[in-house]
Parts: sequence; structure tokens; C-alpha cells
Amino acid sequence: MDDALRTVFAAGVLIAGDAGAADGEFRFSIAAGKFDEHCVKLEAGRAMAYRFDASAPVDFNVHHHRGKDVVYPVKREATRRLAATFRAKATDDYCLMWENKGAATVTVEGRVDRR
Repeated sequence: MDDALRTVFAAGVLIAGDAGAADGEFRFSIAAGKFDEHCVKLEAGRAMAYRFDASAPVDFNVHHHRGKDVVYPVKREATRRLAATFRAKATDDYCLMWENKGAATVTVEGRVDRR
């Protein structure tokens, strides 16, 4: 996904989620040895439901930053699909991140909805 599309997706997630509407579907490719992430602003107590399917195993996490520390409330290694709901304990920007440790490009598609 190029930078312009990534920015549009992130803006759509931030705007749509505040209105209680679906944040939407996504599809992107990750080159070998690279990663992609999508960040969502969540207020304390709010949740986001997410699901994805990848064409090959990826490392996945949901993380946020506290000062200089990175906190990982969700971490999965070498997974091709996942569907879950995450509830924020604190107001912050939470990032869903996929890392491709494989030798070939991986396609990831799914959906994020804030609740």
C-alpha cells in the first residue's frame, strides 16, 4: 500500500470510528523483511474488532507507546489469520502491525471496526 492510500485509510479509520460507523476493510501487500501498520485512536473503555487473512504467515501485534516504551497488549507470531476484539485500558493511538519475516511478498486483507 502506498503512503497516500495508507494515509487515507488511517484518516478513514479515525473519522468513521468516532461516528460509530464501520471503519472498513483493508488490503495491502508487505514485501519480504518489511512491515505495515495501521493506527487507530481509542478512548479508554472503547474497543476495536479486527480480523485479517494473510497469504503466508506474518507476525502480528497491537501496540501503543507510553513515553519511550512500547506496550504490546496483543502479540502473535507466524499467523495467517486472526479475528479478535481489543478493548483499550487507556486513551491512546493503538497500532495494528503485521511483519513479514518470509522470503516472498505477503498479501493481507481484513477489516477493523471500532465499537
